[in-house]
Amino acid sequence: MVADMKTLLIILLAFIPTTVLAQTWVRYAESDQSLMYFDSLRTRKMGDTAFVWDLHDLKSAATDPAGKPYQSVLYAVEYQCRARKWRVLGTSRHPQGMGAGKPVSEEAGAMAFTEAGPGSRAEQLFNHVCE
Repeated sequence: MVADMKTLLIILLAFIPTTVLAQTWVRYAESDQSLMYFDSLRTRKMGDTAFVWDLHDLKSAATDPAGKPYQSVLYAVEYQCRARKWRVLGTSRHPQGMGAGKPVSEEAGAMAFTEAGPGSRAEQLFNHVCE
């Protein structure tokens, strides 16, 4: 039943247009390649589990495996707060910055859980969504 609730939540969150909620992106980190944001409006916490949209706005364009250019990547992420673990549930690559434009490619399917190690970007986002 919990898995069904998680699936339903992910589906519902996916139908909220990203561009309408552009003002809800909160910057949490920066690397040489990208600026990273999380969606403060669509972050959900259910018990020990938190779901968040993680947006990486690239500083220069990249290409997907099919050769299509993209400027930003949107990740659906699940955090197990007490265990301090996280995993990506799905990814979409967008042709414009801040997740704008119809995705050029998408990937669904949960990855394995990984620890949100000290000082990592995963820990930085963990601090926003779990505490």
